[in-house]
Formats: sequence, C-alpha cells, structure tokens
Amino acid sequence: MDHAHYLLDIRENNAIVVYSDQLSKQIPRSYAANAFNVFREAMHQIEIVRLNALWDQPHVDNEAIMSVVELIDNDEVIQALAENARAQYISLPEPVDGKKLNGPTLEFLKELNRKRGEQHAANAVAGLRKAIADARALKKSPQLKSIKNLRDKHVAHYLTQTKAERSGETIAPMKVGDEKPVLEGSLQIIELLYCWVNGVGISFEESRKIDKKCAEELWNGCKFDIADCSKLPSKTLQLK
Repeated sequence: MDHAHYLLDIRENNAIVVYSDQLSKQIPRSYAANAFNVFREAMHQIEIVRLNALWDQPHVDNEAIMSVVELIDNDEVIQALAENARAQYISLPEPVDGKKLNGPTLEFLKELNRKRGEQHAANAVAGLRKAIADARALKKSPQLKSIKNLRDKHVAHYLTQTKAERSGETIAPMKVGDEKPVLEGSLQIIELLYCWVNGVGISFEESRKIDKKCAEELWNGCKFDIADCSKLPSKTLQLK
C-alpha cells in the first residue's frame, strides 16, 4: 500500500510536469530548457521504475503484487480467507437497553447473519479469484512488457539487448501514456487483494484527490523568469 501511494504521488506530479505544458511553456529557448528536459525525463523515469517495482518477480522478500498472488493462489488459502470473511457475521447485535432477544427474533437474526456470512464468503472467493486472474493477465500485457523492457534496457541498466529480446520475443517500444492503464489496473488489483486478504475495504480515490491538490499547490505556484537565449548574441550561446 505504501508503494502504491508513493507511486500515486509521483503520478499526480507528473500529470503537470510531464503531461502538461504548464511549466514548459514558461521556459523559452535557453540553457535552462536543457536542465528542465533532464528534470522532466528523470521524473518520468522514476514513475516507470516504481511502477515496474510493483510487478517484480514473486519472492517472499519482494513487496510486489505477484508475491501476494502466488501466496494466495491456492484453494485451501482462498477457502481460509473466505472463512475469515464469513466469520465477520457470526456475532449478533447487542440487545437494545439490555433487553434479551426472544427466541423467534434471535433465530431470525442468526439466520440473517448466516446468509450474510455466506454471501460475504462468496464475494471473497470471487474477489480473490478475480484479483489473481487480472494480475496474471496484466503481467502478460503488451503495455507492461514494453514498460519493463524500457526500464531494463535504458533506465535501470544500459543494455544493447534485454533478456526478453535475446530470447527472440518481439516487444513493441513503449508509447507515451502506456503507463496509465497499467497503473489503473494495478490499483484495482491492489484494492481487491487488500480487501479480501485483510478483511478491510480500501479505495485510492481520496488519496488521489489529496495527491492532486498537493501537486497543484506546488506547481501552480512555480513561475519561471528565464532569459530567451535566442535573442542573445551568438557568442553568448557558446557552451563553456
């Protein structure tokens, strides 16, 4: 969850820095433009790195989506988690004003809770199996493969060929914006896993609103005052 929240922080900053002209349109042709391009590329690259990290290979020490998937993709584990979901409806509500519930009312509430528990358990099984299927599908998606290949080849390492390319696999170059559907799918999977493994529902929507507000508070307040080098004598433009 912490890794996903950090990635959302980066994403909302990049929505302004990388994917809008809010800052770039303030910077004329200048030496400063070179520095801004480096900064913008670095911001984009760290988003790619952190997104890939969510999809690292499964291992007991890797805090990654597939690590959780491999741990729970087992009928006995899924049934145990379903039983935890069912158990949330075992207890009956406290009687009002300390009065004891009569027999028919007590039996009615027990049966109502039993049905609710069965439905909650069924929802847990369905939710877990959906998370597992969606995770395995996204892991094989062309977009994630393109993002991972770019990370391996040009960001995390400097390679002439990645392992996937050497094996003969055809991987399309990453396109601008490929990371968005991968991030959205990742968040939906994390929400399902968190809900049915921990027994507590979560949503990233409120966090995204906060992250967006924080990013806007910073970048909307940034104003650049940079000399346009194209108007300076050519001698001034020479790099030193």
